[in-house]
Amino acid sequence: MGYDIIGDIHGYAGPLRKLLEKLGYRDEKGAYRHPEGRKVIFLGDFIDRGPEIRETLHLVRAMVENESAEAIIGNHEYHYEKRDGSGHLRKHNEKNTAQHLPTLKQFADYQAEWNDWISWFNGLPMFIEKEGFRAVHACWDKKLITHIKSAAGGSVLPLESIYDAQDPGTANYEAIERTLKGKEFKLPDGIFFLDKDRHRRTETRTKWWLDAEQLEYNQYFMQQVPELEGRKISPGEVRDNDPYSENDIPVFMGHYWLEGIPALQRSNVVCLDYSIANGGKLVAYRFNGEKELKEESIIY
Repeated sequence: MGYDIIGDIHGYAGPLRKLLEKLGYRDEKGAYRHPEGRKVIFLGDFIDRGPEIRETLHLVRAMVENESAEAIIGNHEYHYEKRDGSGHLRKHNEKNTAQHLPTLKQFADYQAEWNDWISWFNGLPMFIEKEGFRAVHACWDKKLITHIKSAAGGSVLPLESIYDAQDPGTANYEAIERTLKGKEFKLPDGIFFLDKDRHRRTETRTKWWLDAEQLEYNQYFMQQVPELEGRKISPGEVRDNDPYSENDIPVFMGHYWLEGIPALQRSNVVCLDYSIANGGKLVAYRFNGEKELKEESIIY
C-alpha cells in the first residue's frame, strides 16, 4: 500500500481538497478515497488560525472513519482538561489564545459538537509507526517514544498519564511536550529573536535529528540567530542530544512552519509543514516504501 503524508492544515479545507485531488483522491459519498487504495497520513494541527476549521475536521475524520486515512494528534489539538477542572493542559496564554480564537469563533454555535471533537482529539495517537516509515507531529525521540509505548501499551496515552503531564519534569510531561512540540534550546542570556507572530522568543527549536555536539548553534537551530553566528555548541551543552540515525527508516513530521521551496531535511527526514496559515503551502509526500526519500516525491 502507498501512503500520502500531509502536513499541518490549520483550517484550510479548500487547499486540502485541492491537494487531495492533485494526489488522485476523489470524494465518494462524503469521504475522499484513492482508486488504487492509497492511504493518507495526517500529521496533526487541523485546527486554529484558518477560516474553514469545521470543514477541515469533518473532511479528515470522514477519511479516518472510512479507512482512507490515519491521523495523529498535533500540539494544537492538545485539549485535555486538568484533573482539578481548572483549565487545560495546553496553556491558554495570550499567544495560544490568539491562535485558538478562530476555532472558538467557528464553533460558537456548535458547543456540543466541539465537545465531541475534543473527545476525538483525545483518542488520536501521538505517532504512527509502520514497517517502512514513522510519522510524528514534531519529534521522534527513541527514548520518549519508548516511554509512550510503555505507558500507553501503544501510541495513545491513557487519561491518568495525560493528567500526570501537567507536572513539568515528569516523564509523561517530557514525552508529550517534546513529541508534540519538539526540542527547544534556551538561548544565552540577553539573546532573543521574534517569531513569525512577532512574539519575543528566548528559546529556539532545534534540528533534533542531528548530533548537536558536532555543530555550530545555527546549524542546530531551526531559527537562525545572528548573534550566535559561527559559535560552536559546547560538549554536553545539549542535555538530551539523541540524534536520529541516518540508517533508520524515514520519519515524517509537521509543526515547524518552514518557508520557501519544500525540501528534504535529510534522506530519511522530512518536515511537511510549510506555513499554509501564513501564506505558504499545504504539502504532502508520496511514499512508496523507499528507504531513501526523494525530493520529487514532495507534492504541493
